[in-house]
Amino acid sequence: MKKIYSLLAAIFTTALFAQVPNGFAYQAVAFNSSGNPVVNGPISLKISILDNSATGTNLYTETHSKTTNSKGLINLNIGQGTPVSGVFSGINWTANSKFVKVEMDAAGGSNYTNVGVNQLMSVPYAYVAKKMDLSSSDSSLGADLIENKSVNYVFTDKYDRKVYAFNSNTGTWVSQIYNVNYANNNYAVPDVTSTNGNFMFIDKYDRKVYVFNARTGAWVSQIYHINYLNSNFSTPALVPLSNGNLMFADKYDHKMYVFNYVSGNWSSQVFNGNYNSNGSTPVAVTSGSNVAFVDKYDHRVSVFNAKTMTWASQVFNINYYNNNMIIPDVTGSNGNFIFTDKYDRKVYVFNSKTGTWTGQVYNVNYLNNNFSVPATSSSETN
Repeated sequence: MKKIYSLLAAIFTTALFAQVPNGFAYQAVAFNSSGNPVVNGPISLKISILDNSATGTNLYTETHSKTTNSKGLINLNIGQGTPVSGVFSGINWTANSKFVKVEMDAAGGSNYTNVGVNQLMSVPYAYVAKKMDLSSSDSSLGADLIENKSVNYVFTDKYDRKVYAFNSNTGTWVSQIYNVNYANNNYAVPDVTSTNGNFMFIDKYDRKVYVFNARTGAWVSQIYHINYLNSNFSTPALVPLSNGNLMFADKYDHKMYVFNYVSGNWSSQVFNGNYNSNGSTPVAVTSGSNVAFVDKYDHRVSVFNAKTMTWASQVFNINYYNNNMIIPDVTGSNGNFIFTDKYDRKVYVFNSKTGTWTGQVYNVNYLNNNFSVPATSSSETN
């Protein structure tokens, strides 16, 4: 009779990824052939990364020897086991889908049985919890899983003028001093916002935007400009992006700034501020971790690509003959952007995977003076 073993597993793909992936967290409950948890016992696992399909090319294989706890729960980091074949750091994660194949020996030996192949995705924790019914108040397994989640904390000490961030990965507090206006007795506390474990605030008296980077565990700052001539001391608006990135527009220096969570650096793109209008600011359009904006005076659309950490611009045409300065509408989806240049009769798409703009000409009916713009739509792919 064939023995059947199983795992109830949760994969947390964001736990240990760096610029080049060095591992990601994997949690599972091991069951024996009788359907009971393997309690406080040794088990062996063989983990393989497959390319493009559940039966695709084996890119990497490693083994792990673990001991389950009193509920059958194990924790490990895929990418940090004992290598059998392939090189984990050499996997090209951007090419094709990836699948995780798991084999187990519930007795702790090397007689492995295939217990499942699943596509590797960034699965929201709430969705995993719903599937495993971990919301129940009497679910001790749920408590164990929740205990392993990383959560950072922040608070403001307004009398010492410091913002404190607690990094759960390192278990340490890191503080950042901010300035107050003693001359006007203004002791206002800065507003702190967050995204993906990072924290950010504006020090309007030192004219700096501060970000706590959960990846590096350090605070970094970016100076912004104000208009002394008109006594305009307005602060820029911070726009948190997904994956921990952040952007803001410095309308007086005519720059769009993006903080990149992976690199831990600020990147900027100059825009034309139309000096006669006292520094008008372009509107940013966000899509995933990427951001785009239209520079209507230089006639270009610029995109910051978080994958390459570079800016890419595409020029568009305006109708000088009729003094028509219609600005194209830019929309984004899944990190990509699209707009229509109706005077050059082209539809432009920014592809986040290639980091380039691509244009396609469309036709208009000159005979009937029909210059209508084609409608565009999008469809996301895995």
